[in-house]
Amino acid sequence: MNDNIIISSEFWFPQQIITSQDLNFKDTKEKLVKFCKNQQLKDLVGRKLSSCNGWQSQDLYPNEDTLWVYEYIMSLTKPAIYNQLDLESNTNFSIDNMWINVSKQYSYNDYHSHLNSDYSGCLYIQCQEHSGSIQFNPNLNNNTDWMNFLTPSYRSKTKINPSAQFNPQEGMILLFPSYLMHKVNTNLLDDDRISIAFNIKFFKNS
Repeated sequence: MNDNIIISSEFWFPQQIITSQDLNFKDTKEKLVKFCKNQQLKDLVGRKLSSCNGWQSQDLYPNEDTLWVYEYIMSLTKPAIYNQLDLESNTNFSIDNMWINVSKQYSYNDYHSHLNSDYSGCLYIQCQEHSGSIQFNPNLNNNTDWMNFLTPSYRSKTKINPSAQFNPQEGMILLFPSYLMHKVNTNLLDDDRISIAFNIKFFKNS
């Protein structure tokens, strides 16, 4: 090695993905499943955004029927946000909207991001190992072939990968930057995959 050369490296642009797990979720699951199914019965068509062959509700906002769901999601999200993000003083956040996803067998969600929000989240209500993992891809439109020449140990250590998938668990909230491209892989099981997604906006207290 040439002693007249200084070599160094830095890792830039990390993507912080946060999880929050309710260890007593079995006490709440049945109530949430019933809530989601009732919402589906009210609007069998739903809306079509990223969902393919599944059902997605319109945006839900706090009211007499949904307030308890907002409060439950916030009870898992708020401690996770303040514990894992080093926010400036007087910073607060709100859940701007939420919606239900019911993914039957062979349904999936195509790649998308969430516009006009800062962080996004998903509460997993009913899911299993093969009911559809979430896959993140910040390099969707870029050439990532060079990553194939890195050793597996280096890729594991540095998290340098073209994409990565995450297998969630029931009672878990997953939080990630809203601009991060993601999709939900195909549900291979004959059992609905149910989740509630939501968007977060940060703001300064006056």
